[in-house]
Amino acid sequence: MKSRLQSSDGFQRIYVEITNVCNLRCPFCPGTTRPPAFMDSAFFGRVAEQIAPLTRQVCLHVLGEPLLHPHFPEIMARCADTGIEVNLTTNGVLLDRRAEILLQAPALRQVNFSLQALQGPEGPDLTALERILAFCLRAQTLRPALYVNLRLWTLETLQDPMHGAFNAQALDLLAARLGIERPAPPRGRKSLRLRGRIYLHTDTVFEWPGGMTAHDSTRGFCHALSTHCAILADGTVCPCCLDADGRLALGSLHEASLAEILAAPRARAMREGFARGELVEEVCRHCTYCRRFKSRAQGLHASKRTERQAP
Repeated sequence: MKSRLQSSDGFQRIYVEITNVCNLRCPFCPGTTRPPAFMDSAFFGRVAEQIAPLTRQVCLHVLGEPLLHPHFPEIMARCADTGIEVNLTTNGVLLDRRAEILLQAPALRQVNFSLQALQGPEGPDLTALERILAFCLRAQTLRPALYVNLRLWTLETLQDPMHGAFNAQALDLLAARLGIERPAPPRGRKSLRLRGRIYLHTDTVFEWPGGMTAHDSTRGFCHALSTHCAILADGTVCPCCLDADGRLALGSLHEASLAEILAAPRARAMREGFARGELVEEVCRHCTYCRRFKSRAQGLHASKRTERQAP
């Protein structure tokens, strides 16, 4: 039975942060003031049971590196048990110890590799990139239905002396290992199919919300609470997958059910506000990411276009 919170299709995805701990310190990542945490696997199982009626897909990410979780195999198994497909975002550095688990996990639908994360202060981690591309080739043979996104969200730095050099190295190595011509990153936020279900996904670096530095605006649209919501490692429910510090916390799954939290007045006011093109929360009024969508109509159009362009 579908929840009354759902549209006919429900949420496209729900983000579940199984850890906010990461093995890298990337300049584009805001980090968090929250204590380091790993979601208990038994608690994750209870979370999975609550989100299963609301979505077919869970994204194991808000902040943190999911492959660091000591009980990652059990978490993947719980997703399979509840019939939820997994969309995984990782920097790929730990593939040497997790690749077999990923290739054998029936719940895994898509892996997103954040290639821009491999630009370290001491130079690019080309060894990790080689490992990622080797995984891509193995996945194409062993799991041909698995989608792989190679994310290069550095479009505005293609000509930058430091970042541009990494982009060139990454694209050259990608072409060599996949046996294709060097791909030309398309302009705008787009996916380019490279081979099979392996895609190059390009975008610009975005500003994380919460800084309250941008000029406020009461008008705007966001996909939060219509296509997705997020659950942080400590069980806090947030409307937005970019709410890295839980500034818009709607409630805790340790105190109430997900259905109760999403039906509560604050969540309802936000959802209804977005539908009217109104930003009712102060954090949203200062957010620059939602300004990528000039109106609700454009936002919905962009969402459908993204679904077509990227798996």
